[in-house]
Amino acid sequence: MKKLFLFVSAVALTVSLNSCSSDSGGGSSMSMKVGGVKKSFKTVAYSSAGTTSVYGYIGNIDTPTESVDFNVEAGTGADKITGFYYDNTTDSYSPVTFTSNVTKNSASSVKGTFSGTLEPFSGGTNVVITEGTFSSSVTAAP
Repeated sequence: MKKLFLFVSAVALTVSLNSCSSDSGGGSSMSMKVGGVKKSFKTVAYSSAGTTSVYGYIGNIDTPTESVDFNVEAGTGADKITGFYYDNTTDSYSPVTFTSNVTKNSASSVKGTFSGTLEPFSGGTNVVITEGTFSSSVTAAP
C-alpha cells in the first residue's frame, strides 16, 4: 500500500510540474486561407535582439510542402509584422498589400492576425491570404 501511495504521489507531482498555465504561452499554431482554402501550420518562434521570428510549416520542418516566415517587431498593434514570405510547391510570394495586428508580444509568447495580397517571385498569379492567425510560444534564439 505504501508503494502505491508513493507511485500515485510521484505521478501527481510530475503531472502538476509539467502542466501549462494559461499565461505560459500555451501551444503554437498558425492558420490562414490561401485563395479561400484553409491551411494549418505547425509553428516555431524564437526571439533575438527585440525581434521575434515566426516560422510556420506544413510537412517536415526540414523539407516543408508549404511555409510562412515573418518577423514580429517589438510591441503590439498594427503593422508589427515585417519580412513576410509564403512558399508553396509552385513559388515563393511576398506582399503587395498587407495588414497585420499583433495582440500579444512578450518574451514567452506572440499572437496576432494578418491578411493581404501576395505576388509570386516568378511573376505568375497573385494569391490572396485571409483570416491569418498565429499564436506561438517563444524561445531564445540559439
